[in-house]
Amino acid sequence: MTGVQLVCIWALAHSRITIVGPMTKCWFTEKKAPSMKTTVQLAGAGDSPWLRHGILDPMSQQAAVAELGQAALSGLDLDGVFDRALELLSGVLDVEYTKILHQPTPGRPLVVKAGRGWGDDVRAGETTVPCDQGSQAGFTLMSNEPVIVDDLTHERRFTGPPLLTDHRVVSGMSVIIPGRDRPYGVLGVHTRHPRSFTTDDADFLRSVANIIGSAVQSNRARQQIKAHVRNQEHRLRYQAAIAECAQVLLTNVGDNRLERAIESLLTATQATYVFVERNVVDPELGFCSSTVVEAKEPGTPGNELDSQEYWELVPWDRMPTTRARLERGEPFSFKPDELDGVEYDLYAADPVPLKSELNIPIFTNGEWAGLIGFSDATLVREWTPEDLSLLTTAATMIGAFWEREIARESLERLLLAKDQFLASASHELRTPLTAIVGYGEILLEESEIMSAEERTQFLKTVVGQGADLVNIVNDLLVAAKADIGTLHVTQVPVNLQAQTAQVLEAFEHDQVDHIGLAGDSVRAAGDPDRVRQIIRNLISNALRYGGDTIHIEVSEDETTAKVFVADNGKAIPEEDRERIFQPYQRAHNAPGLAGSLGLGLAISRQLAHLMGGDLTYRHQNGQSIFELSLPKAD
Repeated sequence: MTGVQLVCIWALAHSRITIVGPMTKCWFTEKKAPSMKTTVQLAGAGDSPWLRHGILDPMSQQAAVAELGQAALSGLDLDGVFDRALELLSGVLDVEYTKILHQPTPGRPLVVKAGRGWGDDVRAGETTVPCDQGSQAGFTLMSNEPVIVDDLTHERRFTGPPLLTDHRVVSGMSVIIPGRDRPYGVLGVHTRHPRSFTTDDADFLRSVANIIGSAVQSNRARQQIKAHVRNQEHRLRYQAAIAECAQVLLTNVGDNRLERAIESLLTATQATYVFVERNVVDPELGFCSSTVVEAKEPGTPGNELDSQEYWELVPWDRMPTTRARLERGEPFSFKPDELDGVEYDLYAADPVPLKSELNIPIFTNGEWAGLIGFSDATLVREWTPEDLSLLTTAATMIGAFWEREIARESLERLLLAKDQFLASASHELRTPLTAIVGYGEILLEESEIMSAEERTQFLKTVVGQGADLVNIVNDLLVAAKADIGTLHVTQVPVNLQAQTAQVLEAFEHDQVDHIGLAGDSVRAAGDPDRVRQIIRNLISNALRYGGDTIHIEVSEDETTAKVFVADNGKAIPEEDRERIFQPYQRAHNAPGLAGSLGLGLAISRQLAHLMGGDLTYRHQNGQSIFELSLPKAD
């Protein structure tokens, strides 16, 4: 026979116990037990000092308060404190029913947080009790003293809620469970038998309620401390990730800097995936998002290779909602199963289905260039403001990293082009200079034995080579002025047809006798010298690189005056049609030709822009066409 059974048998002998069902728990009442033949167990009774000592006297209330206080101070979780409190109340006060009610919101019904003795239909966290003044709980919340009920059926201060009446409650007590700013709720004990609770009973109930209130406040304080610690750890992880990103992207060197940066972000956010995508234009798919790097949490389910291949290149027209948000510079947090249309279909077909995703736009030089994304394949994640702040900072860093990489690559190309330019310039300048010096020496030494026709031919060659040299030097001077921002133009009426004819006259007749000039007299607003320089460069470019047929036309519309220089030569590749207007770039790879320094087209476009116009290239109907457009003169 156990100690609990001995205690219960002792209590039965002293007419203090009623048996409630076989092999269940016993309730302390004033009635005599019907039988001594049923084994009685009291849950947790072996841990209570008032049962360990086998005595039930007024001091047991003090012992119960002491035990409950010790349990609360020992760090027992809140549910454990609730259970121990109700257990002690049931035993010490001889009641069938005990309950703890919590009021989450003032004026709203109370919720049963814990209870003993109630039917199966009473569920903690679900069952509610009215809080109006007509109910015992509501009346208790408005009282400063314990509320004692001798007979609920004759109570005039309030009515019993269904929770009590359905369980045939007759007598009971209830007190406020105190809270920090307002009551936490109500503690109540009830019995189905008439009972007159004493002042000592009420004080005992209030003492238990105070301990419960203190335990609630302590639990809240512990939870706040834990949350604060988690937030601090979270913040420290994020700060460490940002520091590592900065160090990797801004100071370190190497080809895997971006990979290392997003791996630190993966660790900080504890996401499943972190990935960076960049906007590209695919010849077949159009405007697309292309995955640059991806980091994956170890142990994530799914085939990583399949997922990478799936997202490697995706047209933006399959992600219209995401694109619209990112283009506006807005982060986009979503759950894939909440998307619509083609975007829903895209995510539904992912080999590694995602639960939630957050995308942050990346900008370079004010243009939307791509995104950094964070996704979770294991849970639906609510991204916090701290997540958003971290990822936005990371996106800014990656944008700056891309800008520096673009600038570095551009500088490398420029330095390479300038090296090539210097090598080419030394050759191109030497060619006319060598001809001028050579023919000059011949004229100086042998002019007396040369015929007049030979001297004339030699002089024409010297003049022609000198003109080429002047043109090269002029291009160099204009390029230098453009580099330092001192290139200026005048704006006066210019007859484009007359200026074109004047440029043609400056060439050798046999060079340009096959070039046709069409169009009427058109007047543009511009600088006559700069207009001639542009037209000369276009004609020289056609003579060097064009076909055997060259045609020039002057035209106008309502606002613009135009000069077209067209030839039937080989088309410039699509990808090079803007590059040829950059300094030190050639339309065709033709080193060794005079004037092929790669400055002419770049200078010509700069001059056109300064005069309020433009210079463009297109290939149409088998012809390469350079078009100079200028504002019409008033």
